[in-house]
Amino acid sequence: MTRRRSVCMTLMVIAAGTPPVLAAAEVYPSRQIELVVAYPAGGGIDTLARMLAADLTGRLGQNVIVVNKPGAAGTIGSHYVAKARPDGHTLLLSGANAVLSPIVDGKTPFRISDFSPVARVTETPYVLAAGLGLPARSVPELVRYSHEHPGVVNYSSTGPGSVQHLLGAFLAKKTGSKWIHIPYQGGSQSISEVAAGRIHVTFSNPIPLGPYLRDGRLKVLGMATDKRIPMLPDVPTLEEQGIADFDIKTWVGVLAPAGTPVEVRQKLSKALVAVMAQPKIATSINEQGSLVSPMELDDFARFLAQDHARWVNIVKESGFTGD
Repeated sequence: MTRRRSVCMTLMVIAAGTPPVLAAAEVYPSRQIELVVAYPAGGGIDTLARMLAADLTGRLGQNVIVVNKPGAAGTIGSHYVAKARPDGHTLLLSGANAVLSPIVDGKTPFRISDFSPVARVTETPYVLAAGLGLPARSVPELVRYSHEHPGVVNYSSTGPGSVQHLLGAFLAKKTGSKWIHIPYQGGSQSISEVAAGRIHVTFSNPIPLGPYLRDGRLKVLGMATDKRIPMLPDVPTLEEQGIADFDIKTWVGVLAPAGTPVEVRQKLSKALVAVMAQPKIATSINEQGSLVSPMELDDFARFLAQDHARWVNIVKESGFTGD
C-alpha cells in the first residue's frame, strides 16, 4: 500500500467515526423540528409552544411543529425527547418538572443530565391563597393561627411531590407550623376546595385564581417571589412578610437531548430569545400569569444547576420522602 493511499484511508476512517458536529451546525435545521410538549393540548405550556413554533418556523427556515405526548405527569414526553437523536430536530418545551420529577421519584426514567440546555423563556410565580373562613389576612397572621391551633390548618396540592405540595410543606417547616397535606388530582379541584371552605390554604399560579378573586371567594396572603408582580401589585411577597429565602418561581424552557451540538443549541437559543423580545408575545404571556424571563444557553445551563440544587434542598427541608 502506498503512503498516499494509506493516508487517504486513515482520513476516511476518522471522518466516518467522527460525529458530524460542524456539518450538523452548518446545515441546521435540515428538516422539520418537533417541539414536544409532555402535556395535553390546551394547557399553558402547549399554548406557549404554539406561539414559539409559529415564530421559529419563519426564523429557522423549517417547519416547527408542536407534538403533544402527555401522560405520567409529563414523564412520557420528557423521556421521549431524552432518548431522541441529539441533532436539534427533537426538542422539549419543559417546565421545572424536568428537574423536580427525578428528585421526588427515583423511578423517573430520566435525569436532568439526559438533556442539554437551549434557553429559558418564562417563569411562573406562585401565590399563597386562602379561604375566606380562615381568620388570617397575612402570612404572619396565618403562622400565628397555626401555632395557636396545631394540626388544624390544612393545605391542598395537585398531588404528592408536586410544586404546590413542596411549597406548602416548606413554608410549614420554615415557620414551625404543623399543617395537614390534602392532595387532589388537579389544580382546579385543589383551588375549588379552598373556595368551598374545606381547605384552608394552597399555592397556585395567579391565573386560575382570577375568577375566585373577582367574585370575592378567595383571598391572597402573599407571593412566593422576590418582588411583587403586575397582576397583583398590592399583594406583598412572603419575604416582605418575614419569610426569608422564599423566592420560588418555576420556569419553562427548551431542552434538547444530551449531546446535541453546542452550535445547534446556540442557534436555537438566539432565535428563542429573539422571539421572546416581541411585545405581542410578552403581552400574551403576561395574560397567562407568567413572566417573560428569557435566558440564553450558557446562563440557562448555570441556572439549571442552581435550580437542581435548590429543589434538592427544598425537598430535604420539606421532609418529603416519596412514601
